[in-house]
Amino acid sequence: MRKKGSERFFRGCFFIVSLLLVNCVFAQDAVSFNRKRPPRQSLHAGVSTPATDTSIARQPLFSILKQLNQSKGIFFLFSEKSFGDILVKPVVDKNLPVEQILVDLLQFTGLNFKKVNDKTFVIIAAPENTTTQSPPITEESKNSAEKKAQLVKGRITNDGGKPLANVSISIKGTSIGTTTNGEGEFNITGAKGQVLQLSSVGYEKKEIQLSNSSPIINLNVQMSLLENLMNEVVVTALGVNKYSRSLGYSLSTVTAENLSAAGNTNFASALYGRSPGVMIKTAPGGATSAVQVQIRGVNSLNFNAQPLYVVDGIIIRNTNEKGITGINNGGYWADPRIRGNGILDINIADIDNLSILKGASATALYGSEAAAGVVVITTKKGTAKKRLGVAVNYTNTLEEAAFLPKYQNEYGPGSDRATNLSEGATEDGWIPVDTDGDGINDAMRPNFTAYAQFGPKFDGSLVPWWDGQMRPYVAHEKNYKQLYRLGFNSILNTSMSNATDKFSYRLSYTRNDYKGIQQGGDLQRNTVHLNTNFKITDKLNIDVIANYLGSKVHNRPYQLTRIIAAYAGLFSRAEDMSVVFNKYKTSEGYKWVPFNQPQRNPAEALRYNVKSEMLDFLWMQLRNSEDEYEDRLLNSVTLNYELNKELKFRARFGNDFTSLKTESKLYSEYPSAFNTAASSTGGYKIANGRYSILYGDALLTWSKKLPHKWSLSLTGGYQSRKENYIDQSSETTDGLLEENWFSLENSYHALKTGSDRSAILKYAFLGYFNLSYKNYLYFEGTARKEYSSTLPPGHNSYFYPSLNTAFIFNEVLNLPAWVSFGKLRSSIGVVGNAPPPYTSPVTYTQQNLATAQGTVAALNSQMNAGNNNIRPENKYELEMGLETMLFRNRLGFDFTWYNSRTVNQIVQLSVPASSGAMTKLVNAGELQSNGIEARIQATPFLARKFKWTTQVTVAKSRSKVSKLATDVNNITFYEAEQNGLRIVAEEHETIGNIYVYPRLKDNNGNYIIGSNGLYTIDNNRYEKVGNVMPKLTGGWFNNLSWKHFSLDCAVDYRFGGKLVSPPLKYNTGAGMYKSTLQYRDEEHGGLPYYIDPSGQKILLPSHNSKVSNAGRVYHDGVILPGVTVTGQENTQIVDAAYYYMNTFIWGASSVNESAVVDNSYVKLRELVIGYSLPSKLTGKMHFNNIRISLIGRNLFYFYRTLKNIDPEATIGSNWIRQSVDEGSMAATRSMGFSVNLDF
Repeated sequence: MRKKGSERFFRGCFFIVSLLLVNCVFAQDAVSFNRKRPPRQSLHAGVSTPATDTSIARQPLFSILKQLNQSKGIFFLFSEKSFGDILVKPVVDKNLPVEQILVDLLQFTGLNFKKVNDKTFVIIAAPENTTTQSPPITEESKNSAEKKAQLVKGRITNDGGKPLANVSISIKGTSIGTTTNGEGEFNITGAKGQVLQLSSVGYEKKEIQLSNSSPIINLNVQMSLLENLMNEVVVTALGVNKYSRSLGYSLSTVTAENLSAAGNTNFASALYGRSPGVMIKTAPGGATSAVQVQIRGVNSLNFNAQPLYVVDGIIIRNTNEKGITGINNGGYWADPRIRGNGILDINIADIDNLSILKGASATALYGSEAAAGVVVITTKKGTAKKRLGVAVNYTNTLEEAAFLPKYQNEYGPGSDRATNLSEGATEDGWIPVDTDGDGINDAMRPNFTAYAQFGPKFDGSLVPWWDGQMRPYVAHEKNYKQLYRLGFNSILNTSMSNATDKFSYRLSYTRNDYKGIQQGGDLQRNTVHLNTNFKITDKLNIDVIANYLGSKVHNRPYQLTRIIAAYAGLFSRAEDMSVVFNKYKTSEGYKWVPFNQPQRNPAEALRYNVKSEMLDFLWMQLRNSEDEYEDRLLNSVTLNYELNKELKFRARFGNDFTSLKTESKLYSEYPSAFNTAASSTGGYKIANGRYSILYGDALLTWSKKLPHKWSLSLTGGYQSRKENYIDQSSETTDGLLEENWFSLENSYHALKTGSDRSAILKYAFLGYFNLSYKNYLYFEGTARKEYSSTLPPGHNSYFYPSLNTAFIFNEVLNLPAWVSFGKLRSSIGVVGNAPPPYTSPVTYTQQNLATAQGTVAALNSQMNAGNNNIRPENKYELEMGLETMLFRNRLGFDFTWYNSRTVNQIVQLSVPASSGAMTKLVNAGELQSNGIEARIQATPFLARKFKWTTQVTVAKSRSKVSKLATDVNNITFYEAEQNGLRIVAEEHETIGNIYVYPRLKDNNGNYIIGSNGLYTIDNNRYEKVGNVMPKLTGGWFNNLSWKHFSLDCAVDYRFGGKLVSPPLKYNTGAGMYKSTLQYRDEEHGGLPYYIDPSGQKILLPSHNSKVSNAGRVYHDGVILPGVTVTGQENTQIVDAAYYYMNTFIWGASSVNESAVVDNSYVKLRELVIGYSLPSKLTGKMHFNNIRISLIGRNLFYFYRTLKNIDPEATIGSNWIRQSVDEGSMAATRSMGFSVNLDF
């Protein structure tokens, strides 16, 4: 029996809690010397991660003296406890006399010492007329000494009031200086009239003149962040930190605040428009549905289109276990549920920053999986805190179905007149019925099984309903919305972090409870994250990171294909959803009883036949169950060792392990007394999956400053990864023997079992160099020699090099003062894309055959044949860019142009059936992609209490098929409507062209109308009607802050590109939409006519015309523009219902271009209004910070070309499925609040 959720969770995180206890034991030495002292700065504290040697970084005076106490047996006392927090340079030579060591330590600190005896010293404040400073005697220092010395004490914070560590403070014109500790505090000796200089990486420099003559000067200073962090430290390939100014390629970074501010349930759905060239597609269904990321267009025709994901240096699982099939790429019948992917497990609350590596040069060190880009995620670390170091964040949002179709609410179920009559109804669609059983029809009811909505007008009259009750014949305008429910999302995160000079940690727990808008589904997820750092010695430190994720998903959302995209399920506005919800199951818990099976339950059997898809859907979601239990561990250990000042070693080992159990229960649909010998109802299935990735790398780096201001670093290393995926399942067949006993032993017939396993081994030798000159000219080269088990023996080794350069031209050229920063960059590189496991080799499946001599094995060739000579796809890319900051960083531009060529495209080409297979894997093409990306950022308004920053991103990308295999002109990737609609890749054309059988035209371009009065379809040729790829994508982001208030607004857009949606065509043909009211009556443009005795429709001059013999005048006539086959103008009238039902029907004979629609939009993606309580108030409450926000997501569209379907309705992981809608479910709009507490 499965353990309860809470027990599973606590067992799952036992390892992590134990690890924390061990960490605390190791840290005991760092905290026991003086338990009452305030926390000190961590090696990892500060606004950014150092990118250079930190071996001479300042340390708290207390820590240095503690080391002297341990090594020399000397005792030190402080006249004031706070003196121990002052940062000083470490002791270089501990063999010097203690007095000399103290003199060196206390330079520039405003402190002195007093010797009590040979073993005891007291640290005191330096007298006003003396100092311990001994800088070189210069004319400036003499003048300074003549001034009265003062102790300057201060605290430095950022715009948000948070302390800034490692800020450099110096007295202008002297060598006196210090830095802030972890609380942003500092002490320095100065004098009235001198100027205090403050500087920190990423912040605007500041100067303060000392004008107070008091012995002690107290300062509170706020530093503003630079609008563009051209010197910020960013995380690049292999987790290596580099300064952004040195990069020769495009890299986008997204902060934790951008990811979590609007209450997103996963990081990927927060990336819309934030990085130019990165497209996001979130499948409908909420927190459990997959999010797809596409970087720089299509890079592979057939295989991996998703980037590689790296968390804290470890490559993680996304959809790896699905292999070549991916998720939701096979349509409804392959898997009716909307699935998720692995990146949903990464907790937003634990992310510190995210880097998107786009180009080949940026990703070349990852080799054969980097063609689609790399997303590098770094989690939060421990930093020194003032109080408990505890933060609590809570987000709660409500979700509702949004952007629903605009249905018509005037006509009920029914077809055209001829079809109505053939089904025993009147011309208008009423069916006569006998309600009292006397054999005489005494009432009229709607045709409940009609898929079309061309029946009687809603008039409010009482009519017999399919459940046997009399109900009003009215339109229930919101019945489709009532199919959904009000969902909610609750995220509670609490974390505790702190740091000392020897140890830092951050422990976080997150609970996510989610109930989506679709009936029956929910999610519970627990996440524990631990990030620690141990400084073993001055040269050795170790990072230990552990994540546990435990979740339960109940009834993932169902695709609504059978309800909104199938004739058997299209339901009328006449349906009252309260009746449907009441009737999907009986009072005894069985499934609804059909009208023709009353013996099962006479009292609750339906009275009339009805379309059953809606009832079946509710039975599946509200009665049956599919529960997924996932336990996932993401762990890593990283060792950094400084062999000497020029040589460093880093080793990393990690794993991503997932245990997945899926339990499916199908309840008995009727009593077992009605079972047949062949089958019963109900079912039970257990599926287990175990997925693991073991990762390791080692890097050795040599760096040295060369003569003439050159610097060089060389790195060599090794990387390896092993993946194992095992899936096993067992299920009952033909129903359950005993009702609702869910056990494999209860199978009606023999059990069905299945097993699937795969493994991958990849390893590589790699290296790179960095060469720089005078901090304005940078060169980097990388090389990777990779070996992959997914490629055939003898062809499984490939080489991936890259080279990039950056030139900071404002450091060299004499430019106007308004040019703050300027950089030119260029790069070239090669990356690859290997096939999934077991797709390349020629393999066979075994079948056991019983013979008289015993069982023998028969080997059958695969339907999708492999190829022992297959090669990986290789992508060659050239990239160039320009970055500038103008007007003191008030305006900035970042432009990128790229051109790539991906050769050896791996595709599955159709082969003759006589070969024993249906397709064969071949290298059969070449893709060429080019595009431009731009980011413009500005601060249009900046005042003392008000600030407005804005950013616009723009990207234009085009992927063209430059070459296919010999004798192959095009490859069809999607085909529907009896081959009347297809999406192809064809030589010398942009990938994703859409073709349909067109309407037949004459030589003058007139449509040819057939004898039935409808368009004639030309089935002999295809006509291009568009392309699925967008022409322009991007976003617009604004932040306005005034006093303690802030407003963040995120807008993203897409222009161009088509969406293929057969359901749009089907619903148009069924008369579901408001647009189909056209031609139905006089009010909506219908033509007047009557039908003569021969059955011909005769046009009347007006709607008020009279017809002889009291004939009926109809007002729903349509004459299609065009000519007959003889070239005469078309004059044939057809009724509106006949026109819609036969023009927009399934199949090749319909107007399939109606299923191809423009997909452009501008959307308000996120809106956040926040308020931070004043620091004075929070201080009295013993909080560091309190912030309350109102949040909204997917609020509305400013503009969209699609009116009856959401532009993001598609599902699937490959590029084709992201361009095709086959009926998923409604999109969501969420609104709520968040509270952030820091204490």
